[in-house]
Amino acid sequence: MNESQTILIIDDQQESLRLLVNILKNQGYGVRPILNPFQGLMIAQQEMPDLILLDIKMPEMDGFEVCRHLKAHEQSCDIPVIFLSAMDEVLDKLEAFQVGGVDYVSKPFQEVELLARIETHLNLRHLQQALEATNETLEEKVQLRTKELAEANKKLQAEIDRRIQHQQEKDNLYSVVSQQSEQVRNLTTLLIESQQTNRQGLASDMRDEIARRIGLIRTDITVVKDMHGAAQDSPSMTHLENALHVLSQMESYVSQVTTNLLQPTPQEEDISNNMLIKLSEREREVLQLLVQGKSGSDIAEIINIAPSSVHTYSRRIRTKLDLPDLPSLVKFAIEHGLIS
Repeated sequence: MNESQTILIIDDQQESLRLLVNILKNQGYGVRPILNPFQGLMIAQQEMPDLILLDIKMPEMDGFEVCRHLKAHEQSCDIPVIFLSAMDEVLDKLEAFQVGGVDYVSKPFQEVELLARIETHLNLRHLQQALEATNETLEEKVQLRTKELAEANKKLQAEIDRRIQHQQEKDNLYSVVSQQSEQVRNLTTLLIESQQTNRQGLASDMRDEIARRIGLIRTDITVVKDMHGAAQDSPSMTHLENALHVLSQMESYVSQVTTNLLQPTPQEEDISNNMLIKLSEREREVLQLLVQGKSGSDIAEIINIAPSSVHTYSRRIRTKLDLPDLPSLVKFAIEHGLIS
């Protein structure tokens, strides 16, 4: 480990410098001896040794001033400095630490003590560098992870926004389809009434209007189906398929009703007397489950609505069919062939 560590010695005394070089080279350290403090500053900033041994008493620039210059430059500010001095005064030691030194060794120094202090501060320097490298790596990882999380959060938010918009579009289309279906049912009822009263012109106009609106509804339902994508087995898709089936039936009914406006057909009479046409697709679905004996909670689970909505549908059905209670509803279902 010592061979890869370099120690810079700045001391104007040739004899002291030679002694230090011999001691350190015997321990396997790389040694850079310098007599001139100005040259020592330049070498320290260019080569950045692992540790500096710095004599205090030098004529051109004392060790304290050299240390101040070392600590003032980014390249050399973190290099540990051990001061060397022939004096052992408290004020010298205090100033040595104040200018940035990490230790102080008095001359004549003991070889064992000097090597122990050098090894201690080299180990501390090595640990400090390892910690700095670890912190840099950790900071890079944190920044990278933060960037990844930010990108993932951005994508997630975009997906949430897209799904919200998608759901809003579907809800709007459902509302439009529901309103159009109600209008078609009302027009169909008027068509039947006008046919029964032999109002040919009005019935003909209604027939055309109903055909137009049925076409609009079919188009909207097709768009909603396409928006569902691959979710072909969802309850919503089942309702949409049922709605298309009802539209086909309504087209058939309208065709039958308007085949001969002057002579009502038996099929037209059947339609005009069919009270089920007053009900929406969902209401007919709830009615079918009610007469099968399903409870409100069972129905809510089957068609994926709230239990309170089942109660609302039940009340609405009885109102439209003018039925006071559930037994009369069951009787109505038997009469109209909903149950045997």
